[in-house]
Amino acid sequence: MLARTDSRARALFLLIITAMLAILVGGRLVFWQVVDRERVAALALNQLAQNEEIPAERGEIRDANGVLLATSVEVQSVYAIPPTVQQGDPQEAATQLASVLGMNVDDVLARLTGKDPWVWLRRRIDPQMAQWVAALDIPGVGMLPETQRVYPISGVAPQTTLGAQLLGFVNVDGQGQYGVEGAEDALLAGLPGSVSAQEDVIGRRIADSVYELRPPVNGADLQLTLDAGLQHILESAMWTTYQKNLAQGVTGLVMDVQTGAIKAMASFPTFDANSYKSSPPALFTDPAVSRQYEPGSVMKAFTVAAALDAGAIDLQTRVEDDNNLRIGGIRIQNADRYITPRGHGQITAGDVLKLSNNVGAAKIGLLLGRQRLYEAFKRFGFGTPTGVDIAGEASGVVWNPDGPNASGDLTAAQNAFGQGLSVTAMQLVAGYCAIANGGTLVTPHVIAGWTGPDGVYHATDVQEGERIMREETASATLQLLLDAVDHGIAQKASIPGYSIAGKTGTAEVAGPKTERAQVGTDDAGNPIYEMQTRLVYQRGWIDSSFISVMPASDPQFVTLILIHRPVTWGLYKMAQTPVSVFRSLAPQIFDYLAIAPDRVVAPVAAK
Repeated sequence: MLARTDSRARALFLLIITAMLAILVGGRLVFWQVVDRERVAALALNQLAQNEEIPAERGEIRDANGVLLATSVEVQSVYAIPPTVQQGDPQEAATQLASVLGMNVDDVLARLTGKDPWVWLRRRIDPQMAQWVAALDIPGVGMLPETQRVYPISGVAPQTTLGAQLLGFVNVDGQGQYGVEGAEDALLAGLPGSVSAQEDVIGRRIADSVYELRPPVNGADLQLTLDAGLQHILESAMWTTYQKNLAQGVTGLVMDVQTGAIKAMASFPTFDANSYKSSPPALFTDPAVSRQYEPGSVMKAFTVAAALDAGAIDLQTRVEDDNNLRIGGIRIQNADRYITPRGHGQITAGDVLKLSNNVGAAKIGLLLGRQRLYEAFKRFGFGTPTGVDIAGEASGVVWNPDGPNASGDLTAAQNAFGQGLSVTAMQLVAGYCAIANGGTLVTPHVIAGWTGPDGVYHATDVQEGERIMREETASATLQLLLDAVDHGIAQKASIPGYSIAGKTGTAEVAGPKTERAQVGTDDAGNPIYEMQTRLVYQRGWIDSSFISVMPASDPQFVTLILIHRPVTWGLYKMAQTPVSVFRSLAPQIFDYLAIAPDRVVAPVAAK
């Protein structure tokens, strides 16, 4: 009896448990089939779905006149399915592919014999390579179409493309790098689309199951302010002086004084954007926006303008130049100290620019006051990025003379003639544009506008310039710069028939120096020495420049010629000075842009 009763109880218990489980399972099935039906169906479809990305077409880049500077073409990329290749002879396949693709055999074999189900072998090959790969007909090796960025205009130097550092390039993953390509990558790249296709349980695509999830949005086409013809002229001039001077680098800029539009910008050494992988990465950044350097005497114009604008001096104010200004134990002298060791006596602001006088510029800066000089340099845009639409811009450094990294009056005096601070070429040209256009600081830019996939053109919204000095101050400073070319040390920059305002600049360049230095003493009082490296001005290392406003009577462009560390001898002698470069370049610019002479040229006397 007890056994029978226990058996019935167990059976009843099991029946109840089974019923509860059946109710739970049934309830869950009802929930999935009725309440959560759509979500479960989507999950099932996704397990059998194959999603593929549809690349967007990258936008083109053209110059101000519609000349094509960058476009994209379809090329083939080679892939492999290792499990399929391994069913044949991987070693033979690797040997054949390495020969055709110009790759290492061992590298190809490693990819073909790896565990990955799918690998790239080489992307974006030329048409001839694609024909060779197709002819091999290796099972498990195929090609897919991809786009490749092409820069169709060759530069003036061998193995370069026009404006490479300004334009930048597109890497193997389709991402814009450096220059305009990097700065405007989102606009140029567009948005990829995607499609989905259903597969059966063994991975075969089901017919008529392909549908578009998201259509691609093609990238915008950019139009630049750059003029390809003017760019070629500037590159030719800079390439010539780069070679003649055996320089470490050169940079040239041409900018519209009213708008800040960059018309041409060239630096050497540069690279071939079509073969960027074969170039050192150090060449990719554009020195015009990324290299910070001590500007030297070209800063004197800003010192004079700031003092005039604040009323600290006028055009008749005189300072004493004795070639012997001492501040804090440091002696400030003039570049012409070997010719005029006692200085030039009483000089005006105009004389400071004509003579490129260090002592006079320092004293004018101190008359203005070190804080007001610092604030004026900041208003001119130094120490702050200009906002140019090119990737990689540096800000430069201007020390507050009363700050912890400065030396009060000494810092102000040195800054006044262009030492002890750093600028970029772009900042310097923008600052001179303010002098040329009547006192407004423009925003440099190279993007004129863009055309979207809908065909609508959008002009770049350029910020309105900020007034940083009175118009009469800018006009007076421009006249002093004109006099510096007509009657000063920059007379060789004169162009017959045209008024040219400008200023030369020469600055020493610092470099690393390693020397033995005492760092302490041991317990016995003996000195302890270590080798230490510090930056010091290097003998013969200079940055030499000439900046101009042309023509001065009706300013249209500011140009900069900067030569970095040319081979020098004597007192900074070089094979070709920036003034000489400008003298040969300027007539070409005037002729190309059809700028009429603004001065009467005296007739040549008949023999």
